[in-house]
Amino acid sequence: MHQGQTDQLEYYLSSLDELGEVLINADRARSVGSGILRLTLGTIMASKGAIFLYNNNENKLSFLSTKGVETEEPITPSKVLLSSFKKYKHDHALLVGDEKWITGRFKKYSTKLKTKAILPLYHKENLLGLLCVGEKFMGETYTKVDLKILEIIANHLTKALYNYQLIDDVEEKKTELNLKLLELETLFDISIAISSVLDVDELGEEVLWRSVGILNASKGLMLIQKESSPILEPGANFNWGGDMPLLSKKLATFKQIQETNKGVIFSSDTQSTIQKKLKEKNLILAPLKAKEKTQGYMMLCDKETRKGVQPFTDMDLDLLTALCNQAAVAMDNAKLFREITKEKQFNESILGSIATGVITLDTLGEIDSINTAGLNILKTDKEKVVGNHYMYLFEKDEEILELIMLSEAENETKSEQNISLRTVSEDTIINISVAPRIDPEGNKQGLVLAVEDISDVSKVKNTFKRYVSKQVVDELLDDDAKLNLGGEQREVTILFTDIRGFTSMSENMKPERVVTTLNEYFSDMIDIVFKNNGTLDKIIGDELMVLYGAPLSGSDDTNRAVQTAIEMQERIKQLNLERKKRKELPILVGAGINNGLVVSGNIGSRDMMDYTVIGDTVNVASRLCAAAGPGEILVSKTVYEEASATYSFSTLDPIRVKGKAKKVPVFLVKD
Repeated sequence: MHQGQTDQLEYYLSSLDELGEVLINADRARSVGSGILRLTLGTIMASKGAIFLYNNNENKLSFLSTKGVETEEPITPSKVLLSSFKKYKHDHALLVGDEKWITGRFKKYSTKLKTKAILPLYHKENLLGLLCVGEKFMGETYTKVDLKILEIIANHLTKALYNYQLIDDVEEKKTELNLKLLELETLFDISIAISSVLDVDELGEEVLWRSVGILNASKGLMLIQKESSPILEPGANFNWGGDMPLLSKKLATFKQIQETNKGVIFSSDTQSTIQKKLKEKNLILAPLKAKEKTQGYMMLCDKETRKGVQPFTDMDLDLLTALCNQAAVAMDNAKLFREITKEKQFNESILGSIATGVITLDTLGEIDSINTAGLNILKTDKEKVVGNHYMYLFEKDEEILELIMLSEAENETKSEQNISLRTVSEDTIINISVAPRIDPEGNKQGLVLAVEDISDVSKVKNTFKRYVSKQVVDELLDDDAKLNLGGEQREVTILFTDIRGFTSMSENMKPERVVTTLNEYFSDMIDIVFKNNGTLDKIIGDELMVLYGAPLSGSDDTNRAVQTAIEMQERIKQLNLERKKRKELPILVGAGINNGLVVSGNIGSRDMMDYTVIGDTVNVASRLCAAAGPGEILVSKTVYEEASATYSFSTLDPIRVKGKAKKVPVFLVKD
């Protein structure tokens, strides 16, 4: 534990010691209310707050103590409000916006107080009051430690208020409060002790040994829950002896704990399954739970006193539950430390990388090192970077600043991909990760930033998407082995489309209108190609050549080719309606589709290459397109045989194709 954490714990412990003094020395509820509110706001560093008392008989919330708003007449809470308070019984409601359940006059005072946390004060099922705390100074957010401290204060305030309702004798009250203070000090003593243990197994031994000692149990056992098995794995044990029991988390006892989120007590008056399995009369069990996840259970047997073995009490269960909560958090932190250590090792390997920029920040956020790759990416000099604060370095990059602050606040690795590094230029695209720097003693030393310049990859990817659909690009970039540019034979379906009479039509058009017409036409047609995952091979004048099955093959290549041609003709009809309104001549298109073996790969020279397909299959597809009339889609026999189950065709007379001795069978796609 580093000095900052120790100082914070000492500060909270000092505040909680003062809480004990307030509870002990005050002899009236109002004195307790003002003292605890002052102490609470001072500890959490908040400016406003209030403590309300609830009268169940009159259904009234009255002000016990306030800071930041004047006390007024009691409030009558609605049923929705009371139901919501019960929902957060023994917990806290952290307000992040306009909560719909906060209504009426209570909402008015909550707004004035700028309430951020509400802690209902419940004794068993009875609401005694509320502790409301406003914003922290400087707009800081509440930490987990802040909320835990509020819960501890609320817990003791609840018990104090309950005692004032029942107990008139001052000495008896002082004794009770001293016991509570002793319990609190014990919890903090254990918290400090276990927070420095970073080995999960050692931590289990430490927590179990202390739990057995505090509750005077004769023996104890930790049961660890595994995701892969219903059997709870025996962990640390004290004085158990013999074979460790095999218990399933499906036992009614553990199901009850999960459902109620509470531990259980068994005595000689009860006869549960788990008592019979363990052959024990007096048992107490509590869950090891952190972040809403149960890691296991603590189980103790036989509370030993001077009068002999006695049943465990509700107070024992409260104490064991608090111990288990702290233990679960500590175990979670130990696992987190192990993960952070791995991240540290990973980041150290990054530091040796040539291509990845590495920037390290100290605890104040100042840059203490940057490697050569980092300087190249940022296009700057080392003297302009080292010693400056990260906010200066990335002042133009709000997204990066937020990522750094989030990693710093949560002490976790954070990353973003494909973002612009505006400090350099909008065209500089990077992947960035931010991780905590932890020294061998477990102290946080700052942050490390890993920056990867992917501008060239991004440009290639964006360029590639102009020729093939986004889905094809992503699949190829995920597995570049699928793209064999060396040349290979494969089965491909080829679609040709051509505007009929466009040459003669364009002779009567202005040059800029010819370009506009083609751009409008190609834009719609290529959108349809990419929608059906086709690969645009080339544009030749007003002709399109589209591939299905290269560079990636699919079981429905032929059907997608036919579907593309159909959607093209449907879109051309709509386009011609728009052209008619503009008093322009219609565009008439013919299409031809063939399927067969081709050779695919890079065709050309070392300096100029083109990924395409060649072969007789391509020539036949082109001839079919040439033979197609306006609005027609002609296909070969191989296409017909493969697509006839899905689409309707008419059989036409075979046609003569250049290079073929026999006429080629032709089929027309029906509307």
